[in-house]
Amino acid sequence: MLRPLSYAHRYSYSRFWSRKPILLTHSLTSTCNCECQICDVWRSRSGADEMKTDEVLRMLEEARKLNFVTYLAWGGEPLMRADITDILEHAHELGLYTSVITNGTLLSERAKDISKVADLTWVSLDHFSDYHDEMRGFEGAFDRAIDGIIQLRNSGGRVVINCVLSKLNINSVRGMCELARSLGVKLAFDPMEIFPGLNEEYALPRSECRRLFAEVFKLKKAGFPILNSYDYLEHIISDRGYSCAQPRVFIKVSETGEVEPFWCKRDNRVLGNLRKQSLGSILHSRSFEEFVKITDGCKLCSNSSTVEASMFYSARRFFVNCLKMPNPILRFIADFGL
Repeated sequence: MLRPLSYAHRYSYSRFWSRKPILLTHSLTSTCNCECQICDVWRSRSGADEMKTDEVLRMLEEARKLNFVTYLAWGGEPLMRADITDILEHAHELGLYTSVITNGTLLSERAKDISKVADLTWVSLDHFSDYHDEMRGFEGAFDRAIDGIIQLRNSGGRVVINCVLSKLNINSVRGMCELARSLGVKLAFDPMEIFPGLNEEYALPRSECRRLFAEVFKLKKAGFPILNSYDYLEHIISDRGYSCAQPRVFIKVSETGEVEPFWCKRDNRVLGNLRKQSLGSILHSRSFEEFVKITDGCKLCSNSSTVEASMFYSARRFFVNCLKMPNPILRFIADFGL
């Protein structure tokens, strides 16, 4: 009970007083054991100059002092780091809501440990059959991910499947919903992020994207365990507006310690580096404040991280949602186990 109250207090302090981010997303590594056709991260294969364990732990300690609520580890494939459990455990012990995004191929052997230190584990899965292996460039990826999900749930962990929609899996929506329901987990959908010069050929036309998310909307209404909010789905379907609050809600730290916008379509400058500056000094820097001003009022992004966070941050939407039945805020608390 004390942890949820602490989260609520820190969120309220950020929202109504400091106006500084509360969610720290961290790309722990660019190394990955998959070769996804739509992804650019694995292509560097460098893994070079990544933040060492002690650097990551110091970052987490400062983040907690700065009122951060959540730590989200991703990559690359974060489970390829030998210290992943130590990092998540430290974040959890600091009182941060701790989460990790994985492709699931290494999850089975780490399920018991991860279940103890991660409040929520996101498993990236883009098809309901072993066609997923072809999309990921990894034979056996589907079976490994499914086994990892089962092992983690059996160990008491909370799991959400994340599915990225593109031309490669255009007929996967209902099958993914049925798979998630059979596994007893939630499911979130995202449109593919476009990386110029890499994956444009797989991008969904606007009309097709709307059609697919209209299908997601209907399946959510029908009771399938879909995590995306109705507000977000309506944004994709009908260009429902929002005002970007990314810099007020979360920041991205790269594997080398650079603090930078997350897939921002207006600004991709490096805002600072944790190997040279403190996190606090970056959040109070001129470059960060300029980033805040540039994104204010923007609604160019479609990724659920930016849009959902911005919609949740909206005071108007918050008060409207307080009056809705069933209540979306209570649903959010239940979905994330707060």
